[in-house]
Amino acid sequence: MKISPRHLLAIFCLIALCPVQLYAQIQDFAAFDRLAIVLGENPSEAEKRVAELLKDRILEKSPISITINQALSEKQTDGLSILLGRPENHTSLQAQFVKHRIRNLTELSPGPEGFLLQNTETNILLAAGIDERGNLYAVGELLRQLRYGKDQILLPENLLVRSAPAFEIRGTQFGQSGVAKNLAKVRSWTEEETQRVILDYALAGANIFSVDEGPMYEFIKSYGLMTQGGFGANTAPEAKNPKWGAFESIGREGYICPSVPEARSYMLEKFEVFAKEAPDYDLLKFHGGDGGGCECDRCDPYGLTFIRLVEDMATIFHRYHPQTRIYFTNQKFDNADDQAIFDYLNEKPREWLWAWGYGPGSDATTWQPGHRQTHRMDLFRYPGFGPYGLYPKEITRQMPARHQLVYYNEITHWKYAQHAYIQMYPRADKNGNLPPHWGHDVYERRPDQYLTQVYNRLTFFAWPRHYHRVFNDLLRYGVGDITHSSGNHDHFNQWMWQRLLWNPRASVEEMVEEYAKNWFGPEAAPLMAKAIFQLEENMEEIPGNPLPEKEGIQHYYELVAESGKLMPENWRQNNWLWRMYMQKAALDRYIQLMVSQQVSTQSGIEDIIRKNASDQSLQEALLLLGKANDESQEMRILKAEAQRLGEESDRIFGTRSEGFFNLNHDFIGLGWMDRQIRRALASKGIQRQEFIVLITDYENPGEGGQYDNLGTANHAPNVTFGYPYDHGQPYLKEMLSEGNRPSQRSMHFTQDEARGVTLHYRNLDPTACYKVRMTLVRPWYQERYAMRMNQKSETVFADGKILAKNLELPLQMSDFFTFNIPAELTEDGELVIHFQKAEDVANGDRVTVEQWRNSGGWGTLVSEVWLIRY
Repeated sequence: MKISPRHLLAIFCLIALCPVQLYAQIQDFAAFDRLAIVLGENPSEAEKRVAELLKDRILEKSPISITINQALSEKQTDGLSILLGRPENHTSLQAQFVKHRIRNLTELSPGPEGFLLQNTETNILLAAGIDERGNLYAVGELLRQLRYGKDQILLPENLLVRSAPAFEIRGTQFGQSGVAKNLAKVRSWTEEETQRVILDYALAGANIFSVDEGPMYEFIKSYGLMTQGGFGANTAPEAKNPKWGAFESIGREGYICPSVPEARSYMLEKFEVFAKEAPDYDLLKFHGGDGGGCECDRCDPYGLTFIRLVEDMATIFHRYHPQTRIYFTNQKFDNADDQAIFDYLNEKPREWLWAWGYGPGSDATTWQPGHRQTHRMDLFRYPGFGPYGLYPKEITRQMPARHQLVYYNEITHWKYAQHAYIQMYPRADKNGNLPPHWGHDVYERRPDQYLTQVYNRLTFFAWPRHYHRVFNDLLRYGVGDITHSSGNHDHFNQWMWQRLLWNPRASVEEMVEEYAKNWFGPEAAPLMAKAIFQLEENMEEIPGNPLPEKEGIQHYYELVAESGKLMPENWRQNNWLWRMYMQKAALDRYIQLMVSQQVSTQSGIEDIIRKNASDQSLQEALLLLGKANDESQEMRILKAEAQRLGEESDRIFGTRSEGFFNLNHDFIGLGWMDRQIRRALASKGIQRQEFIVLITDYENPGEGGQYDNLGTANHAPNVTFGYPYDHGQPYLKEMLSEGNRPSQRSMHFTQDEARGVTLHYRNLDPTACYKVRMTLVRPWYQERYAMRMNQKSETVFADGKILAKNLELPLQMSDFFTFNIPAELTEDGELVIHFQKAEDVANGDRVTVEQWRNSGGWGTLVSEVWLIRY
């Protein structure tokens, strides 16, 4: 066994870090400084490409001599020979199978697309694929097994892997996101870099990619991989006839109504052109919604309208491409839509259809903003493994056995998405239904309230534990997954997904360990594995442990930084991925320090004013506020580090954290304090004292009073009706002013219900007088939603008596409203405060109201309520 002194030193360092586990992994390695990749006598073009890929990937980390031959040289005795290919086309491979009595590769052992990786002699390694893709996956496993010295490669001496994928369909999308280009300001990938991303996922086990016709399609097919095309059955932004327009679920334009005969004919003609020009895709997907679809009465149930149109299109496509398998997705369909499709499939054999596709908004047992309007409450009687798997199981039960279930899972956003942080608690659906108590954990996962202000939905992140759970809840019912990816920020999630589609029994610890070794090398892997788990924990809002107190932020920073020091130069020099994890570490720590500084400023001001509320003290407080965002030396160092790392990762691979360009925030609502201090300065006597008390003792309702902080996971014991607010669109900085305190930004609301947000107080002092103070604010909407958002006011009632009629809520920046409660209303020791929507809100036809609801309409809205005894 030949091991260089430098590598021996690395081995001893690793043993010191984890003596038992790591020593067992590295003690039996053979070292080689020469490598011959030996193909069969008549290799296919795909086999030649795979051989070149293996050569190129090894040379990136080791300068050893590598040749690609089509015959095994009898003279080569001091190097490693890798016999790569399919045994039936490779005489040398066949000879090794016979000589060492190796079982032939079959459809059951290892299985379709499988391979054998085995060293039969000291310097001979078999990399035998059952088919062309099997060769590619053999190379992927070999690259994961290799270790690199300064001028040698090291291979386990007793290597034996006979493996095949567990799922038939394993794929994703690829490319750079608009967020990366516009917000992170990265350079565009070259064609070679795009190809590299495709091959990275293919080496992990992917076999299909969503792609348009063109060079990238040809590149994917050249490796024997599969392709998927897509078509929106009612997507036609170029069609300008207003009579053809669809009533899309949130009012988006660019879609036609399939129930308009002329519009339907137009779509079939458009599709005919698409079918003629399209390449021979292996799969063709028709998405039903998100966006798309039509909510009008003529289309109802839209599921039936949609599937009949798709059938006509499939007939056209199969005339040109008879081997392409067709599937559809039921995104944003409701219960009636799905049932209509079940009935259609069971009516008679639909041989044109291969599978039912399951993507964002397809699930009838989870609540997502802007997605399904009705849910299958009958499926909740017994929870089984939880809400994620209930509907896939039901789909496979109801549809004919000839059809498959294939997934289109969304694992690319960290908030406001299919399996991401819901961001706020779910609202009731059209039938008034909410999820059962045992499924609440799905919705109580919330993003850290400070980190979410900095990072976009498409930020760099890794979620091993949560997505491992999602995968295992869902994939047991399907034949695979072609995940939705909006960029390269979801690198870990997509990579783990492909590996789990190959080996779903692998533990999350095994997945993270393999990922860390594959991308950062064996020296850095143990620390990077710990860092990835820590990152997932850091991103979540943890009750009782706000960001300034999260020790995991600093721990993650130290883990990633130390792993970089352990990484040999051949791993570290062009490692854009490590730089992305390190940027995240520096930026998270910067944010933590800034939030801590703002909190300290707020506390300091409260102390000053609590001791002395003179004009001089208030002026001093304003000066302190002006310095709240001044950067400390540590913060400046972290920011410079993040900038340098971002410039390096952009240069190396066109990636960078967009968070670097979005660090300036009022995280805790110091803008509110600034306004309150200025109001106090401008007032005298009792009025000034009221302003001061809110600064120094904000939540305290006084003796005999009660305070409700409405919103998700907040303490609001008197609320009896309403839902924590969800506006139906991703959080935008402009929607609510950051000058609001966090408690002012969070609220309860109702939609088109006749009954508004309600609070019921009990055990009041019947002899006392009470007043009610409330915090109110309304959000700003993007232009595409604002056109249907006419709600501005609400009416406030106390035990049915009007306290304020058509009270207008302030836009974006909250304010307080106080009303005296008539004494006779509390003589019985109880009081009901409720809100009622304005008369002109959520009126109109069914479709108009549904679009209003789906895009975040609110009828009543309230942030905080104090019941004060005086």
